[in-house]
Amino acid sequence: MPNTAVTFAVLGPTEVRGSDGSPAALPPSVRALLARLALSRGRVVPVDALTDALWGDEGEDLPADAANALQIRVSKLRRALAAAGLGTDVLVTQAPGYRLAASAEAVDAHVFERLLVRAREETAAGNVTAAIGCLDEALRLWRGPALADVGQTTWATTESARLEELRLGAVEDRIELLLESGGHNEAVADIERLVARHPLRERLHRLLMLALYRGGRQAEALAAYQALRRGLADELGIDPSPELQALAEAILRQQVPSAGGPPAAPARGRAPESADRLPRRLTSVIGRQDDVTTALERLAEARVVTLTGPGGMGKTTLAFEIARRVNETPDETPVGTLLDRVLLVRLAALEPGTDVAGAFAAELGVMTQGTGAADAVEEHLRDGCTLLVVDNCEHVVDDVAVLVERLAAACPSLRVLATSREALAIPGEVQVAVGPLGDDPAVRLFAERARAVRPSFTLDAETAPVVASICRRLDGMPLAIELAAARVKALSPADIEARLADRFSLLTAGPRTGEARHRTLRATLDWSHDLLPEAERRLLRRLAVFRGGWTPAAAEEVCAFPGERGGVSRGEVLDLLFRLVDRSLVVPEPATGRFRLLVTVRDYAWTRLEEAGEVAECRDRHLAHFVRLAEEHGLGVRDPAVFARLNDDHDNFRAAVDHAVNGGDVENGFRLACALVWFWNYGIRYEGTRALTMLLDTGGGSTVARARALQGIGFLHVYYPTPRSVAAAEESLAVFEEIGDVRNAAISRLVVAWAGQYGGDAGRYRAMIERSRRDLGDADGGWWLGMSQYLEALLALRLGDFATAAVEWRRCLELTRLTGDRVIGSAILAHLAIALRESGRREEALAVLRESEDDVRGQGSLHGLAFALVHMAHTRLDLDEHDDVTALLAEARQVARRARNPRCQAWAAWGRARIARVRGKADLAAQECRDAVALLKEGEFPWARARLWSFLADCAAEAGLPDEAARARETAAALTD
Repeated sequence: MPNTAVTFAVLGPTEVRGSDGSPAALPPSVRALLARLALSRGRVVPVDALTDALWGDEGEDLPADAANALQIRVSKLRRALAAAGLGTDVLVTQAPGYRLAASAEAVDAHVFERLLVRAREETAAGNVTAAIGCLDEALRLWRGPALADVGQTTWATTESARLEELRLGAVEDRIELLLESGGHNEAVADIERLVARHPLRERLHRLLMLALYRGGRQAEALAAYQALRRGLADELGIDPSPELQALAEAILRQQVPSAGGPPAAPARGRAPESADRLPRRLTSVIGRQDDVTTALERLAEARVVTLTGPGGMGKTTLAFEIARRVNETPDETPVGTLLDRVLLVRLAALEPGTDVAGAFAAELGVMTQGTGAADAVEEHLRDGCTLLVVDNCEHVVDDVAVLVERLAAACPSLRVLATSREALAIPGEVQVAVGPLGDDPAVRLFAERARAVRPSFTLDAETAPVVASICRRLDGMPLAIELAAARVKALSPADIEARLADRFSLLTAGPRTGEARHRTLRATLDWSHDLLPEAERRLLRRLAVFRGGWTPAAAEEVCAFPGERGGVSRGEVLDLLFRLVDRSLVVPEPATGRFRLLVTVRDYAWTRLEEAGEVAECRDRHLAHFVRLAEEHGLGVRDPAVFARLNDDHDNFRAAVDHAVNGGDVENGFRLACALVWFWNYGIRYEGTRALTMLLDTGGGSTVARARALQGIGFLHVYYPTPRSVAAAEESLAVFEEIGDVRNAAISRLVVAWAGQYGGDAGRYRAMIERSRRDLGDADGGWWLGMSQYLEALLALRLGDFATAAVEWRRCLELTRLTGDRVIGSAILAHLAIALRESGRREEALAVLRESEDDVRGQGSLHGLAFALVHMAHTRLDLDEHDDVTALLAEARQVARRARNPRCQAWAAWGRARIARVRGKADLAAQECRDAVALLKEGEFPWARARLWSFLADCAAEAGLPDEAARARETAAALTD
């Protein structure tokens, strides 16, 4: 029975118990929160630690407004605790987080650990019965796996593993005491079950040997020792500990000491050859469950399955795990019941050109006297239902393919699981690509391997984000992650991340017993590279010039050229590219028709490009290609398909601009950047500003090119103008007027008027718009006529003439829809909705905003989406529709942050202030208003800023801040005047 004094239980499903010891109702959403607080009972747990426990420390599942989401769960937990009769004061709010005001005796995990301490004290005092009693009481507290229902965040998995380790240690302590008191016969079955679950714990092996020996089973005790010895020799090339060797010697001589130690399990196999040949796993297999399941399903359907993937991706580890599943739990796998043995052939040490059939025979222990090796292997495999694991085929893949095809045809009950960088390419073969680990498994792998070299290593608020970044930068490649984790012994995660720029010098700490090609990251990639024909090597290194992927056409244009070390012709590129895909060095993206390199492979290929002296040529060709691409498609970005096409090459555009700046080809840099202004306007405006500013700062470029860049900077800031962006637009206008460029002068004039939407001489701007309308006429399919109308409507909205603005926006919408520009169309709809809302037509405004959101979603315009979302939220608040508005604002805030759009961030903060005030949180509402004011500065219509200042005044007054309220009212009045 559970200890009735316990109130909070985490050793199993999370529970809160009433005074009678019975579990009370606990909503699933608060169990992780309660568990985190209970395990830190009496101590304050910071808000950040709680959010990590609830949603993970990598941030992918973190709600946009995590603090608010946490407050909601705290409130739910308080209600649940009150319903259980514990009162609301048991969960205390205390900076910088929350504290569970409970005694150690109220939490089962703390009771468990105290009982373990007492058991050790009783053991030291020689009180065996009392010690066993303490351990029994401690183990009865467990109702299942620790933290069984709190999710898989890093905190939960780490803490669960710690508690489970304590539990297993307690079980071992109890068994040891039982053996000392003569209970060896009753202990054997329990120890054997434990050994089966934990086959590599030496203490368990020692206990099993003792129990068997004392039960008169000397031979079995020695067999248990031999099983462990073989496993250690196969996996690590080491012997059991001196203590265990001494025990085996004592058992052999029948001179066993009176005190016992820990257990291990004999290898469980389907046949002696399976158990002896298949290596045991000394470390956990993380993040590959789906791959194991997929491969087992394919093995049930196909005779030959090949695990393919680049070096270091964990193909061998995965293959051995699959084989172990078939060998140890056949009834639980879709193919296990079809097989009666698992055999292993390892080819890593085989030199190219060696007799592969002879190597198979040697690995399988097949005698070949009087017959050919292939015939002998075929005869050996013909009888019985066998899974043959063939590991590391890539360097002898042609010969392996011939032999495996023969064996599959001759042995109807044979199934082959091969690992290779490339497929065997034989009839009936099914490939399973072994890809990178996901973010969460990658972090768990790093943490586990780091603890192996530094047991004190933990994932916390400081280290977890850094580890996640390391794993992402290493492409989720298991070998690279393990090599990086090994450096934790001497370096902090931050130091490791900082050194990843030279990852091939850093990641050199592989196990001594591992294959040479897996001891360093460079060696792994050297192995793959050296197997390539020379033409494939040339293309691979040249592909390193791309960032974020490429199309086949781009590869042909950039990589096909003669070189001092040999060339690649345009006609060869596609075939070579497909070969590199087959060899798992290039990653295809069938949905887009693009290709990419993993970052680690790209960095390796880049070093090869530098060694070949081809960097400058590749960069120049890369820049020239993307200049042509931008100039061909830059003005077509109003078509969502064209925008998506350019967006795929965003990283390439950035790399090309950087090369233009650093490589001295500034004129081509201006051509590229100016051609992309419209693309950046609909996408990431700050990226365009960065590129144009870098180019202008070089001091180079023609007068026209520099004027177009200035025009672009002004244009990219029209929604939140700065003094610099306004000055840039004015300067571009002056230059174009001076040189007589009528079209560009008209565009710059519109940019100047656009930037003046929040202030300035409205009459001047109207005159500028009208002049540009005349100069541009119906150019660009009438698009500029629509934009002139757009600016007229903006002026009406700025002046607060909302009825006129609504009419102007509808006229603008008619004009721009004729051009097919759906992105600017969504912006028009959002502004129309503002005019309708301010005219009192709120329901109509809400319908228009929904149409705007539908238009802009999926088109890549972060600014348009953020703008539609924030104004939908405010319109719903005006209609007293508060449901889900918090989530709406959270999404708007997140999108606006990604776009670095201060205007929409400000409106989101204002919306949160409105909600906080309704909830009676005047202090929070005032702070959100201050944030909105700081973000907006001068970048909003005067009537909207006046309303915001007035709202701040009301919030400050309600918060007891009369001086701030008075100042805010004065500012609001000045804006109104």
